[in-house]
Amino acid sequence: MDKIAKALDKLLTTDPIAGAAPAGQAKGGGGKSKTVKLPAKILRDNKVVSALPPKYMDRYNMLRTQVLHRTRSQGKNVLMVTSAMPNEGATLTAINLAISMAKDFNQYCLLVDTHLREPVINQYLGFKADKGLIDYLNSDTPIFDLIVYPDIKALTILPAGKPTTESTELLGSPKMLNLVQEMKERYPDRYVIFNCPPLLSFPDALVFSTYVDGVILVVEEGETKMADLNRALHLLGDTNVVGLVLNKVKEEDQS
Repeated sequence: MDKIAKALDKLLTTDPIAGAAPAGQAKGGGGKSKTVKLPAKILRDNKVVSALPPKYMDRYNMLRTQVLHRTRSQGKNVLMVTSAMPNEGATLTAINLAISMAKDFNQYCLLVDTHLREPVINQYLGFKADKGLIDYLNSDTPIFDLIVYPDIKALTILPAGKPTTESTELLGSPKMLNLVQEMKERYPDRYVIFNCPPLLSFPDALVFSTYVDGVILVVEEGETKMADLNRALHLLGDTNVVGLVLNKVKEEDQS
């Protein structure tokens, strides 16, 4: 636990923006955490809000406000974002919510990729991530050496690393649980958002849901089947569902 605490201390005392390097390049060297400049074109292509017109950020700011309203006063700062099935928009929702939270006044946010079978966050954001959470769980690589600082103030990212087929075992390990508990208890003012695989595809998200304070469940308009949504909610059981996010809503439906 002492190693985790020291690493998390560094997250609060290190400037995440100064001297950001191009995506995929570490600043300084020595295997330590790296700062990256995220490529604007990739962000736009993947609909990441930091590269889009303000109206898109406004929508996620509304989501952020609702999430904070339902969690902050209760000290529920560790959340996971998932969906019933693949390709329903959970990863993009997790990324954009984390960015929105980081842009909130005096609010820090750590975004963690737990898609250990098929890491996705670094692909959406356009940076290389050969190491990540998997390396901490498998080989005890210090967390601070795995953290990525994008050129978005107050946001830090823990990528997944290289894919593994042992995702369920790693996420269900005591080491993972200890890490989540330390993240929650040491810095109650910092939100930690875990981007998780779909509930109905693998057991990973269900295992992980027992660690967090709440679940945000993403639903794709016109695509998510009610039967799948009900199955997902049934699997979550008594887990605190912070809310459902209706994703990929047509423009005319939002006017």
